[in-house]
This record gives sequence, structure tokens and C-alpha cells, in this order.
Amino acid sequence: MIVVSDSSPLIALSSVARLDLMQLLFDTIIIPVSVRDEVMGSATKVAVELPSFIRVEPIAAELPVRFLKLNLHAGESEAIALALERGIQGIILDDKQAREIADKLGLKVIGTLGLLILAKQKGLLSAVRPIMAQIIERVNFRIAPSVLNRALSLIDEPLL
Repeated sequence: MIVVSDSSPLIALSSVARLDLMQLLFDTIIIPVSVRDEVMGSATKVAVELPSFIRVEPIAAELPVRFLKLNLHAGESEAIALALERGIQGIILDDKQAREIADKLGLKVIGTLGLLILAKQKGLLSAVRPIMAQIIERVNFRIAPSVLNRALSLIDEPLL
């Protein structure tokens, strides 16, 4: 499966040295230029070097991005626009509003937590909870405790 990613999942997974999960779960990972710029110039405590399996592609049409930027940040806007422009169904987003917009536009949305759960289901991880706890601590990852605990309960892991 080909997916487009926003910066948040890249930064989060990089903070726990698990960017490899993206390569193991997806055939191709594409990011727009603004996401690359956000990740490389990240103000987080994590220095992110993009691995060669992540492709950077420009947006061809600027108009959809302008409309999306009315409600979203540049990276999220360009990620959604790139997915739509290239006919890519899968997108990795963490921001709640961006996820809602992408869903309304018919994209299949997964976030960092969902990606970790998928990795566990495929036998690539033994547990999600400790990794999410590290991500939350290292990059100040924001997730509603109720959302996290609901997800952890679905995979029979202790709540945070």
C-alpha cells in the first residue's frame, strides 16, 4: 500500500527509533516538501534524518492547498492535497481536525497510535503502551487519554 505522511508520525516514530515500522507496514511512503521541511527543521528534541525509503514529492496544484490551509497547517494541508492529487488512498495523520477533513475527502486515515497497533497485530511489536509512553514524553505528543486508553484496551494492554 502507498501512503502519504504528515510530519507528526515521522517525528514521533523517529523519537523512539522506530521509523522502520513504516517501511515494514507500507510499500511506499511519500511526503510533500513542506513535511520534509518541518521534519528536518523540527523544533522538537528529536533530530530526524529521513531514510531513503521515504520519497519527497512536490504538489502540482497549489489551489487545493490554499483552501486546506484555511483550517490546517502547511504539512497537513500538503499531505492531504498530495494524496488526493496522486490518487493515493492511505494517509498518516495525527491532528484531529486534519484526520476529520481527510476522512470526509474519502481518504483512509491512520495515525501514529494506529500504526503501532497495526505493527503489533502483524507481530512487529510485542507492546504498544511503552512505545506510546516514550513518544508522549519525548516529543510532547498530544493524545486524549480516553482515546489512548480505549485503543490500549482493544489490544488487551494495560491503560496509561
